[in-house]
Amino acid sequence: MNCMRCNGLAVRDDSFAIQTGSSSNFHGWRCVNCGMIVDDVIRNNKRVLQRSRRPRDSERRREAA
Repeated sequence: MNCMRCNGLAVRDDSFAIQTGSSSNFHGWRCVNCGMIVDDVIRNNKRVLQRSRRPRDSERRREAA
């Protein structure tokens, strides 16, 4: 897989994190080049953010014309 930020090599990253008394497993991708980490939650949040920005961008184009 390629990194979304730098197009470098992204490798599967499985790790175990301890957070405030509870434990959680992390399964995602980490870029070997820039260190960007992506998992399902991050990917879904980016999709939601992109959807919410689309109408605003088209409105700006209309106002500029």
